Amino acid sequence: MYGIENLATFVLAAIIVVVTPGIDTIMVLTRSISQGKTAGLYSAIGVSLGLLVHTCAATFGLSLILAKSAFAYNLIKYLGAAYLIYIGYKSLRAKTPQTEIVSGQAKPVSNSKMLFTAFLSDVLNPKIAIFFLAFLPQFINASAINNPVPYLLLGSIIFFITLVWCTLLALLGSKVAALFNRNKKAEAILNKTTGIVFILLGLKVALSKK
Repeated sequence: MYGIENLATFVLAAIIVVVTPGIDTIMVLTRSISQGKTAGLYSAIGVSLGLLVHTCAATFGLSLILAKSAFAYNLIKYLGAAYLIYIGYKSLRAKTPQTEIVSGQAKPVSNSKMLFTAFLSDVLNPKIAIFFLAFLPQFINASAINNPVPYLLLGSIIFFITLVWCTLLALLGSKVAALFNRNKKAEAILNKTTGIVFILLGLKVALSKK
C-alpha cells in the first residue's frame, strides 16, 4: 500500500522504540511532575512535532538522492541495516538502566517556551535524525523508494504513536514516573526487546534479495 512493506512490523518496532525510556520520556515526565500536566502536554506536542521535521528531512533528502542512483539505494539499504543491527546490539548490551525521574520545584516557564524547547531538543538530536534515515527506507518498496508519500506516511505513524504515548505520560505524570523508577527490570526487558527486534530487522534487510 502506497509503496510501504511490512506495515505491521513497522508499527510494532515503532511502538517499542517510542515507549522505551529516553530523553523525550524523561523531559515530558519531569515537566509534568514539576510544573503540571499542561506543561507536560505542551512538551509532548513539542517533541512530537520535532519528529515531523526529521520525517521531512529524511523524505526529501533520501527520495532525491535515491531517485538518481541505484547504487545509492543499495548503499542506504545496507548502511541502514548495519545501523539497525548496531543499535540492537547496543540495546542488548546495555547495563542496568540508570533512568531516574524525580520531582522537584522548577521555575515557571510559559507554555509556548515549553513547546519550543521540547521541539528544539528533538530537532537537534542527531541520533533521531540518523535513526529516521536508517529506519524508514527499510519499509519502502524499491519501486517507490524515490516517492515521498511512503516516507511521509511512515513518519506520520511515528508522530502519532509518540504524541499518544507522550500525552499519556503527561497526564499520568508522577504515577508513570514512580512505575519507571520502581521497575528497573521492565526497562531492562524493553531494552532487550528493542535489541532483538532491530537485530532481526537489520538481518532481514541485509539478507533479503533486491
